[in-house]
Amino acid sequence: MLKNKLLALAVASFTMISITAKAEDDKPAAKAEKSGATVAKPDSGEGRKTARQSQSESASKTATFGKISKTDEAYKSALDAHELEAALKQADKASGFKGTVSGVYEPKGNAMAILNFDPQYKTAMTAVVRNENFSKFPDLKTLVGKDVLVAGKLIDFQGRPEIILTNVDQIKLVESEEKKADKKD
Repeated sequence: MLKNKLLALAVASFTMISITAKAEDDKPAAKAEKSGATVAKPDSGEGRKTARQSQSESASKTATFGKISKTDEAYKSALDAHELEAALKQADKASGFKGTVSGVYEPKGNAMAILNFDPQYKTAMTAVVRNENFSKFPDLKTLVGKDVLVAGKLIDFQGRPEIILTNVDQIKLVESEEKKADKKD
């Protein structure tokens, strides 16, 4: 009797193992694993952050930066990028600043791109483009070494003034006087 019960239990266990193994074999990943192939598993998004593209990779192929003359009133009235004290006094107001872009910094994760206006970035204002707006702008790295006017609402970010950029119209390339002379000829 005990022998019959043990035999029945062994058969039941074997049957359960066989059913489970068969179910696993029917899954594409299990079949691929047995054959040595790889199968992409669907990403549930749990516990993982999706890799974001850099601003250069997401940049618009059709958007362009506008141009502004040094004789334009908006340019004349704009703060210099190094006038930090004056900018902080204008926090939460529409304003603008001018300067030469010294670099574009994208922190790890590509959540934003920061336009710096001095190699010692803490000594000048910054302009920030968040990831959701990357595709509205041409490649920001093309601005390095160029004089620009940045317009928008100045904010105080941890004691430093910056402007958040949400559209390409907020950045204008400053036309050099030579280019203006060429246009007149």
